Amino acid sequence: MRQIAKRLRYLVGDEKVLENICSVPALPLFSEPVVDFLDKLSQKLLDNRCRQYSDVIAYGFWLRRASLEQMKKSYESSMERLGRGLVFHITPSNIPVQFAVSLAYAMLSGNASVARVSSKEFLQVDIICKAIREVISESCPSMAPYICIVRYGHDDVVTEKLSALCDARLIWGGNKTVNDIRRAKVSPRCLDIGFADRYSIAVICADEYLRMNHEHIARDFYNDTYFSDQNACSSPRLVVWTGEKISEAKQIFWRKLKDLVDERYEMSEIASSDKLLNTALCAANYEGVREIKEDNTLVRLNLPRLYPDIMRYKGNCGYFMECDAENLEDIVPILKKECQTIVYIGNVKEELQRIIKLHGVRGVDRIVPVGRAMDISLVWDGIDMPLALSRCITN
Repeated sequence: MRQIAKRLRYLVGDEKVLENICSVPALPLFSEPVVDFLDKLSQKLLDNRCRQYSDVIAYGFWLRRASLEQMKKSYESSMERLGRGLVFHITPSNIPVQFAVSLAYAMLSGNASVARVSSKEFLQVDIICKAIREVISESCPSMAPYICIVRYGHDDVVTEKLSALCDARLIWGGNKTVNDIRRAKVSPRCLDIGFADRYSIAVICADEYLRMNHEHIARDFYNDTYFSDQNACSSPRLVVWTGEKISEAKQIFWRKLKDLVDERYEMSEIASSDKLLNTALCAANYEGVREIKEDNTLVRLNLPRLYPDIMRYKGNCGYFMECDAENLEDIVPILKKECQTIVYIGNVKEELQRIIKLHGVRGVDRIVPVGRAMDISLVWDGIDMPLALSRCITN
């Protein structure tokens, strides 16, 4: 371990923590020391100094003791479980707070953690790591041996050494990252959970949308999409419209969203060229595709029908494909195993659930109302994280 320790930049913990992290005792699910630590971390993050970072605030709110105690109730029949041991987290470069979510999954499951954060620096990462260090030093020293957060470059030797130590790996970042990391061997009993490339869609009932608060809907949809530049796997890339008054609803919906985008959003230059390329490729392969835009901050690609492989042309930073559907059954061909979340507007949840069960859809792990796409949950990509990251002690 000493041969790699010097190649790491420690954000939480140090060489000594890393050297001893494999020997710390496994904990039960939702152990009191962990709940107490996360609650105190929540209090730090909900301080006014963090208010400008809504993702940090959302994470802090999720970690409140009241929230954790409510989550714990769902696992009361599973309390005869202990953590697997050491979890190695490889976290993505485009969602700053994801490392902290992954860390909470492991801690609530009773595990110690080594988390590798992206070499791309975010203030959110610094804020959370500083808060973790403060909570450990001020009131929760017993948690110090369980947490090591590091940065290092693309170093296969370091990844191999850390992988050899762990009892589980959480690999975030898409197909390429998952495949690259899995080249590093692990122990025979190690559990690998890879979070592959996924996409999400929105389903809007036009007639019901017209009766709703359009400003609130615009704000919620903005948070689901633009806040993460649509980089989150749960951010909708395709909008499917149903109902009788689709044309009227579209005009209002996109106008209200554009007003919000003009007020809040700043787009990088590279995003504009990516949108142009996506449109050109899609138009070359499908007849009747039509681009609608005022400027590059909001680009819509109108589709004459839902092509089964259309999501390979998905974009981000305000790039939406959209299509009108005669009924919800029309969406089945795009609900492949890569489809993670359906965001809905209108009273369509039960019908979506029926269709998914009827057709044995292999994708779709979440069906959530608009504004909830980015919500943090202990179940992600259809995996119950506390159960997956712990082991059952049977009698």
